[in-house]
Amino acid sequence: MAGRVKWVTDIEKSVLINNFEKRGWVQVSENEDWNFYWMSVQTIRNVFSVETGYRLADDQIVNHFPNHYELTRKDLMVKNIKRYRKELEKEGSPLAEKDDNGKYLYLDFVPVTYMLPADYSLFVEEFRKSPSSTWIMKPCGKAQGRGIFLINKLSQIKKWSRDSKTSSFVSQSTKEAYVISLYINNPLLIGGRKFDLRLYVLVSTYRPLRCYMYKLGFCRFCTVRYTPSTSELDNMFVHLTNVAIQKHGEDYNHIHGGKWTVSNLRLYLESTRGREVTSKLFDEIHWIIVQSLKAVAVNASPSLTSSTANDRILKYNLINDTLNIAVPNGEVPDCKWNKSPPREVLGNYEILYDEELAQGDGAERELRSRPGQPVGPKGSRSRESGRAVLTTWK
Repeated sequence: MAGRVKWVTDIEKSVLINNFEKRGWVQVSENEDWNFYWMSVQTIRNVFSVETGYRLADDQIVNHFPNHYELTRKDLMVKNIKRYRKELEKEGSPLAEKDDNGKYLYLDFVPVTYMLPADYSLFVEEFRKSPSSTWIMKPCGKAQGRGIFLINKLSQIKKWSRDSKTSSFVSQSTKEAYVISLYINNPLLIGGRKFDLRLYVLVSTYRPLRCYMYKLGFCRFCTVRYTPSTSELDNMFVHLTNVAIQKHGEDYNHIHGGKWTVSNLRLYLESTRGREVTSKLFDEIHWIIVQSLKAVAVNASPSLTSSTANDRILKYNLINDTLNIAVPNGEVPDCKWNKSPPREVLGNYEILYDEELAQGDGAERELRSRPGQPVGPKGSRSRESGRAVLTTWK
């Protein structure tokens, strides 16, 4: 078996196993020598815990960075992005520039958010500035829409508070942490329905940062038309796009799963909003992804569960292209190998950001154009209304 990649996984998904087997890789147990281990989130936590002190050998690779939760946990993601912005401010980075109202010009991509119970007093102060606003509460450690609800009155979270008169917020030991964010009550709708984007980003290294965007992402739609009416605050079929919730709706379509491909979304937006606006939107999405990765230096936890036949095909191809980048030529991993793979092996991935190339171009030191504006590979200074605006971030 010398020279053949030995793999392990604790996730029994066909999109994974079929990809390993078609490469002629050899399955082994976790107690044997292995080269590639596709681990569940819990296994990653256990293996790389402080207690075990485990370190990967030079010929071993896993599907997560050990501290992935710094991005995938809602509270830690917000904390890291806030910290990142403050660090850039301290450094005097033009990326942290603010307008006259103290709002970030280029890093304002997180709604006003607080941690509960820790930030309850701050939240109440903010809530009272606009008492007619709607907020969304999410448990920090859950997924698939579990435990999420919307509020528009302080009394609706009174059950978490022991003393509503003083607006103090005291957590019981059994209460879990939540994030509460100002709800976007005027979202972009298609057919009157809310949707979100499921995009796949592969991070192959953080030093230097190198990441790839998968072209075959998709949108997930709600089954019920959106309304900002307070009478529908409890209707999650209106507000949450998670398949785990929508599949229980009367209008859920089990064939297409209420999904569009990102390419179809782009065509729709170009036909209704114009090509320039659409390009600006996707450039801003890419900007947010790169800045989020820089803020936390970890990778994400995509679901490999397939709800439709198209899902299964997409995720099989996603894993295939991921392995072609992460394990070049199907050879035993080598930690010393840190080159960009040739374009022909990227499949449906596109290079999103390469820090090495960016530093070589000097782009990290330059200003970036407004999101969506065409820019050259090295970026340039441009002016609008007599003031400099940021250039390319690639």
